[in-house]
Parts: sequence; C-alpha cells; structure tokens
Amino acid sequence: MKSKLAIFTIISGWLLFGAWLAYDYFEYKERMFIHIFKPTVDYESTSFHILIILAPFVYTIIGYLVNERVKLLDRIKESEEKFRALSLIDELTGLHNRRGFFFLAEQQLKISTRTKKGMLLLFADLDDVKSINDNLGHNEGDKALIDTAKILKKTFRKADIIARIGGDEFVILALETGDTGTELLSKRLHENLKSYNAEEGRRYKLSLSMGFARYDHEYPLPLEELLIKADTNMYEQKQKKPVLN
Repeated sequence: MKSKLAIFTIISGWLLFGAWLAYDYFEYKERMFIHIFKPTVDYESTSFHILIILAPFVYTIIGYLVNERVKLLDRIKESEEKFRALSLIDELTGLHNRRGFFFLAEQQLKISTRTKKGMLLLFADLDDVKSINDNLGHNEGDKALIDTAKILKKTFRKADIIARIGGDEFVILALETGDTGTELLSKRLHENLKSYNAEEGRRYKLSLSMGFARYDHEYPLPLEELLIKADTNMYEQKQKKPVLN
C-alpha cells in the first residue's frame, strides 16, 4: 500500500503540470502547444518549460522511491517483530522458550513483590520421552511434547506463564490465588492427563513428574533459586515413580 506522503508527492507533480497546461490553454487557446514547444533563445523560459514538463515524472519517481522506502521500513519492522517473537517462543510447542520464560517471569516476580501477591512455580518433566523416541520414533516423541503443551495450556490460565525450557522440561509461573494452590493445580493437571490417556487409540500414556516452589513476596528468592527448588522437588517425585512401559 502506498504511503500518504508518496501519494501526495505524485499528485502534487501532476497538479502542478495540469495547472500550467490550464494556464497556457486560457492564455493561448488553440495556440497552446505552439507556445509550449516553440523554439526560444530565452534561457529562463526554456528552462521553465523543461522543468514544468518534467515535473510530474520527477515527482512520480520521488513518490515511488518514498513508497519503496516506507515498504522497506515496514518489512524491517515486521522482520524484527517476527525475530523477537521467535526468540521468545518454542517453535515445536508454541509455548515460551527458556529465554521467553526468564524475560516474562522476572517481570512478573517484580509485579508480585509490588502487589504483595504470592506466585507458584511448577517444574514438570515429561516421563519416559526416551522410551517413546526409541520405540516409536522422534516424530511421536515430538507429538508427545506438543500434546503435553496443550494439556498445560488447558490446565492453567492465559495469564500464567507456561514455557518449555528444555527437551522434556516445562515450567509454569502462576499467580497464587484461592483456586491455584499446589494440591488444586496438581489435581487439575492429573485429571486432564487422565482424560487424555483415556482416549482411544493412544499408543502410550503421558505422565508428568512435578515439583513446586512458592514465591513469597516477604522473603523473595531469585528466579534461578526458585527453579532449583522446584526442580529438586520434581526429581524427588520422579525417583518414587515406577518406570512406564
């Protein structure tokens, strides 16, 4: 789409040319073209004729160049926005990636401290991904990760920060409210997993090992320490679970 400046520039050139033609017509009537193209030794008059004839074409070229510059800047801006989005989003699952999680979570923890509201950090690990990859292929392993992401998005709110930060590792940062305690979240997530696994045609069952860490605005911990704490709790739970076949 042409920019307003480009359109204005092109129209201005042709209006200037048209105004000159109109003046010559009313001044010389049928002798207009003879007047325009007659030879003259008057340098100023000749220069004026040349400039006025070239004006619409020069203005059109300038308008075209202005429009191309605007389109180029728009493409650069669009590319920058896409690059930024891609740098924060996990390509496979559509969740935030590690970079995106840390960027958003750090901001959210600052807000939590100001508003004096607690946060819950969930570290979840998809069990037996290696077995799925080895027995059914990596495409099926990717599908398991994609389905896990869908289950997490179904379980948590849009305002919660959900991310895939590693191969089979997911983290969620959720605002702690009356309906987001660790027991309630665990129950909701297990129910959604159970519903998924109960569907016909499933070649394997999805299972998540989970660990929680609470962010207390009165005794704030750095995000890295929260992750370590939640990861440690998750690993302890994972050790107690039987290996799935």
